[in-house]
Amino acid sequence: MSDTQLSATHVELNGSKRTHRAGAEVLGRSDRHELSEITIKVRRKAALPEPVAGEAVLTRAQAAGDHGANQADLDAVAATAKNYGLKVVSQNAATRSVKVSGPVEAMEKAFQVHLFRVKHGTHYYRGRVGSVFIPKELEHKVVGVFGLDTRPMAHHRAHRPQPGLQAPDARAWYLPQELAAAYGFPDNDGTGQTIGIIELGGQYIASDLKLFGQLTGMAALPTVNVVNAETVSPASKNNSDFIGEVMLDIEVAAGVCPGATIAVYFSNFTEQGWVDVIDAALNDSQNNPGVLSISYGLAEGTETWTPQAMDAVNDAMKEAAGRGIPVCISAGDDGSDDQVGDGPAHVDFPASSPYVLCVGGTTLPKNGAETVWFEGDGLRKDHGGSTGGGVSSVYPPPAWQSAIDIKSVNPGAPAGRCVPDVSANAAQGTGYLLVAQGAQDVAGGTSAATPLWAGLIARLLHSGKKIGFLTPLFYQPNPKTAGQTLGAAACNDITSGNNATAKAGGYSAGPGYDAVTGWGSPRGDKLAELLPP
Repeated sequence: MSDTQLSATHVELNGSKRTHRAGAEVLGRSDRHELSEITIKVRRKAALPEPVAGEAVLTRAQAAGDHGANQADLDAVAATAKNYGLKVVSQNAATRSVKVSGPVEAMEKAFQVHLFRVKHGTHYYRGRVGSVFIPKELEHKVVGVFGLDTRPMAHHRAHRPQPGLQAPDARAWYLPQELAAAYGFPDNDGTGQTIGIIELGGQYIASDLKLFGQLTGMAALPTVNVVNAETVSPASKNNSDFIGEVMLDIEVAAGVCPGATIAVYFSNFTEQGWVDVIDAALNDSQNNPGVLSISYGLAEGTETWTPQAMDAVNDAMKEAAGRGIPVCISAGDDGSDDQVGDGPAHVDFPASSPYVLCVGGTTLPKNGAETVWFEGDGLRKDHGGSTGGGVSSVYPPPAWQSAIDIKSVNPGAPAGRCVPDVSANAAQGTGYLLVAQGAQDVAGGTSAATPLWAGLIARLLHSGKKIGFLTPLFYQPNPKTAGQTLGAAACNDITSGNNATAKAGGYSAGPGYDAVTGWGSPRGDKLAELLPP
């Protein structure tokens, strides 16, 4: 189709442009008969209200009814999809999504793209470059199209095998229960609360959790409910690193909140997977999670994220904040480089969203001061690791960070949202017991610190504390502390260490808030004292 013909029938979808992935090899065009399923997002009927610190300004019903999709928009998408020979799989006004399936040939015609078979490393996937073009009748109605390409997102997790469980004084690492005690968590088991955990691959192995409970002396185990937002690919489901991530997240939450329910939402580590799994968690009326934990993320400003995907995920985070559901997200485990390796400093997304609680990492020795997590050269590919943190290049500083004056180490970069907000133990040397696929390991990373914070929030909710949109509260004076911010009053201030792994440099800890540990690690007793009932 010529440019003139294209402009008569289709319009470019803003934010959908894909670039070539460095190191990827195009093997040829995709099989035109290959079946694919995509998620099409439509606009909200009305914009979400701005979240309010410490409050929930929306119910699930209000979010869906007042800020979901217009049925007319969903119907228009469905009708257009059918005109191009695509099958409508589902429509959902609350998630503002229409899922459609069909052969590659029909997808290419409907969205004016060329789809290719691509190899990157050991991964094979369906890829594209350039923008998606939507039929003109859907202009201003459709805001995202996800799944035409199945480009996987990178993910690494480090751990070290352990032959057995030693006594606490004979080891440097912790059980989650021991960290809850060290950080002064409220004395309850989270009964009645539901912790939602988002997983982008792997699987839950009940026998691993059972063995973890036996090794750690747990009298009871939490109920674990699995929700499949997508069918996880066999390669991803059986990947040992992904399984280790799943079990680490679940076991940390279980060790801290054995009385809670843990809802685990599975999807694939793709843009479509991100969109689908967050929608599933926010609209799960059966499990109704009160806090979400996400141990995944990727650097802003890289080819992995398209703007339309970041917009969709950030919008979902805004809905969660408006509904008073704290979303704890890991800051990343490769310091200021954030697995990019191009020289400038980067921060992780969705951790950089202004609507989440970004969790960084520390090293908590059994004896001595807690410091910034930085091991080896700070990079996991070299068997090291360090906390993510820094200044966003995408999101401006939210109003509640107006008193924070931290400049980006990248020359000429604008002011941006600073991360993390808080932190907790994340070092390999002082890490967490993990049981995965029957083996005992010790694992670290901000992906362990994140479910620890989610567990703390669940305990605070159990004790009757009002949480709401939690993150801004750390930056605001608390009425019970004579003007001191909640973060300063209710966190252990970390003042030593940095996360410099990028050529441009990194960020250093210091008194008060900093862009490596945020306000610091939790003082659960003070949070319980200072948060309103």
